[in-house]
Amino acid sequence: MINTKSYDLRNAIIDMRYLLNRGYNRKSAADYVASRYSLTKYGRAILYRGVFSEKQAVSHLHKLVCTKDLDNKIVAIDGFNVLITLETALNNKLLIRCDDGFIRDVSAVFGNFKPSKNTINALKLILDFILNYHPTRILLFLDSPISYSGELALKIRNIFKRKGIAGTAKTVKRGDVEVLLKGDVIASSDSIIIERAKAMFDLAGQIIEQKYPQLIFDVKSIR
Repeated sequence: MINTKSYDLRNAIIDMRYLLNRGYNRKSAADYVASRYSLTKYGRAILYRGVFSEKQAVSHLHKLVCTKDLDNKIVAIDGFNVLITLETALNNKLLIRCDDGFIRDVSAVFGNFKPSKNTINALKLILDFILNYHPTRILLFLDSPISYSGELALKIRNIFKRKGIAGTAKTVKRGDVEVLLKGDVIASSDSIIIERAKAMFDLAGQIIEQKYPQLIFDVKSIR
C-alpha cells in the first residue's frame, strides 16, 4: 500500500508538521505537501490524519486517560470509529501512531462501511478489553446514516443482553454529539470529538498496541 520507510514520506511528515505549526490550514497543507512529494492517497491520508501542530498534539495528549480511569465511569464508544480501526488491524492493514498519541487507520472506509465477520470479532476485542476495567455502563453509538447501522446495533444489544453487560447500543444521527453528551469517558480517535471532550480513551489504540503492534507506523517518532 505504501512504503513507510520512504525518504519522501518522512520528509513530507516533517514539512506537514512545519506548516501546521505555523498556522496553515490542514487540508491545504496536506494537499500541498502530498503534491510536492508525489504521495499516493494513503501517503496523503497519513499526513492528514497523523500529523498535528505541537500545540494541538499536546492538547489532545492531555485529554487521554488511563485504563484505571474507566472504573465506575460511563464509557461512551464512538462505534464506527472504534470498530473500523480495529477491523483495519484484523485485516492486517496499516495503522499510524499519530502526533497526538492516538492510533488511527488510513483506510477511509467510514462512508462505505459494511459489516463483516471481523465486525463481530472487533466487538469481541472491545468487550474482552474494556470489561476488565469495570465501567458502570457501556454506551455504543452508531451513526444512523451508515448502512446496516440498525441491524448492527440490534446484534450488539443482543450480545450485551446475553453477556449481562450493563449498557446498550443505539443508532443516532450524530454519534459525535451523543458521545459528548452521554459519556464520562469517550472512546474515539476522532479529532473533532477530542477537541470538544474532557476525557478521552483510545480504546482501539490500546487493543492494537497490545495485539498488533507490528502494524503500527509511528508518525510521532519522525522528526
